[in-house]
This record gives sequence, C-alpha cells and structure tokens, in this order.
Amino acid sequence: MWSVFLFARKWILLVVLLMLLVAQGLAFDGRAYFASLLAGGLSPMGLGGFNSTPARFADPSYGTSFYWMDVVDEFSWNLSLEFGNDVYRVGAFASYASMDSLYRNTYWEFAFARTWTHLAVGVGYGLDMEWIPGESLWARHRLKAGVDYGWRQVHFAGMLSGFTDEGVSPMVGVHWISDESVRAFAECDFDYLYVGAEFHWKYFDVCTSYRFPDFAVAVQLSFRRGHWGAAYARGFQHNSLGWNGVHVSRWLKNESRKIN
Repeated sequence: MWSVFLFARKWILLVVLLMLLVAQGLAFDGRAYFASLLAGGLSPMGLGGFNSTPARFADPSYGTSFYWMDVVDEFSWNLSLEFGNDVYRVGAFASYASMDSLYRNTYWEFAFARTWTHLAVGVGYGLDMEWIPGESLWARHRLKAGVDYGWRQVHFAGMLSGFTDEGVSPMVGVHWISDESVRAFAECDFDYLYVGAEFHWKYFDVCTSYRFPDFAVAVQLSFRRGHWGAAYARGFQHNSLGWNGVHVSRWLKNESRKIN
C-alpha cells in the first residue's frame, strides 16, 4: 500500500511540475458556459462539444450529457457522436440550454478532421439559435479551425473559433499523455488559463481541472467497463453557484484508440 502511495505521489508531482512549466476522457462540454471547465477543449481525442477543437483523432463513440446549476433553474442537455479511422474523423454535436422561463438555446455543430500518424487538421461549422419564449428568435453561424501535432507523449494544439458576427477567438494548449494512466493539460484562450489532470485505473478515472485568474475548479469521477462509461462532474466558481454534470458514453470498440 505504501509503495502504491509513493508511486502515485511521484506522478502527482510530475503533473504539478508540468502545469507550472506551461504556466479527456468521458467528458464533453455542453453549451452551458458554466460547465466548460472540464472540456479540455484541445484534447487530441474525445467526444466533441461547444469548446472542443475539430482537430482530433478518431475514437468512434457516442454519448449524452446533462448539466445543471445549484438553486437556479438553468441546465444544458447534449448529444455527441463521432466516427472515423486512421485518416479522418467526423463529429457531430447538439445541445439544448434553458434558463428559467426567459431564455432558450439550441446549438448544432459538425466537424471534420484529416489525420495522419502525428498530425490532425480540422474544421467545424456550428448553427446557434437563441430565443425568448413567445418573443423573438435569432440565429448565428460559428466557424472553427484547428491543428494538433503529437510528438512522443506531448500534443501541441491550436484553434481559432468565432461567430461570424463577432471576432475570432484563439486558443493554444499542450496535452501530456503518459502510458494511458496519467494525462495532464494546460490551455489558454488569452482570457483564462486552464490546467487539469486525469488519473486512470483499470475501470475508474479521476479528473480535476482549474481555471485562472477568475478561479474555478471542477472534479469528475468516471467509470468504464467494456463499451460503456458513466461519469459525474461537480464544479465550483468564484463568486458563483456550483454546477453538476452527468455523462453516459458508449464506444464502438472495446478499447480506445492509442494516440502517438
């Protein structure tokens, strides 16, 4: 038992050092702004979401997630799927968000990536529709472009995204994937810095994520057996209410694809 603790402590220290130097899993983020922290948006693999890059390597799967806030009546329900092989990835994502009786939102996104052994280049298109019940409805278009380059256990990624009636938002990041048992990332959208780590056991994962400077933290516990996985996430934000999320996913293969 003591040797297991020492081994885990060594990996924890390595993850912390990585986060300081650069200053995924089950989760995919919904249209809920308050629950975007766990996305690891530039992860080289995983089901897509509102904040995710289109430049990902295929790991055919599908899933659903549901996010809600404490106390207030605000939630987001989401569906995501992807398919592909060693040379391409196609992903689709849909979400429905509601806030009290005042606001509704639906979002549909399609993404395509061309992939090689160490490189993924992708583009995405999203249609966002917002309305006030019984009142006006308006629609907006969103574009994405991303690239991911893997070198040994490290992936360097960048993405440009934005609505056509707004400016372009950049994001850059690095993901470290060590022998499938430990993962860590740091991402920056030039407003916030996100850092996180995931620890994987045989069937069980623990994922934590942090945002700076407007501090927020999230923790996710997930379980996977065979083709199926389930997770629960809990998040807290500075001067804000907490949020919750549940995820259910199914992979089309028994084992996830190994990335380089």
